[in-house]
Amino acid sequence: MTDPELTQDALAGIGTRLRNLRQARGLNLHDLADLSGVPPSTISKIENLRMNPSLVHAINLARALDENLGFLIRRNRETTPDFSVVRSSARPRMDLPEMSLGLEDLHGDFERGVLEARLGVIGPGASSGEEPMRHEGEELCHVLSGAIRYSIEGEIVDLGPGDTLQFVCEDAHRWQNTHNGETRVVWVFSDKLSF
Repeated sequence: MTDPELTQDALAGIGTRLRNLRQARGLNLHDLADLSGVPPSTISKIENLRMNPSLVHAINLARALDENLGFLIRRNRETTPDFSVVRSSARPRMDLPEMSLGLEDLHGDFERGVLEARLGVIGPGASSGEEPMRHEGEELCHVLSGAIRYSIEGEIVDLGPGDTLQFVCEDAHRWQNTHNGETRVVWVFSDKLSF
């Protein structure tokens, strides 16, 4: 069950965080657009809270700013802890209604720049979009319930409960919920290749 206040709190600062990161790196809207492939008008709408970013835009903006996807829902903090415990009742959540996708942080405040983990709750028929994604790092998808289909460089991989897929994210990929109901997955992402 989604906590609506948590969701709103998580989303409320997206525009401010995006603008602050962009400005801290000395980038104007057009610079960030060139680096991310996200149109300047879209970046402006996100920064001014007139639009939530799509998952693809969020990934591309994070990559362009040398951040992980967690920058969108990160709360302000001064230090990085030595370990992190994330209680199920207090996971920050970001809803992407246009994709029928909810993402809950599993990695909390622990970020040494290597891994991100998210619980994905994917609505029936939802997908990552028509266009394949490419980004840095590796991705691992473990299916908790339902079914998901990945296309990786044109090869189809169907996953059901208990199945796990790992791949290099620079390979063109997309996914789709092929279950007639909600599909729940654990996604683990790394910013860099592990070699």
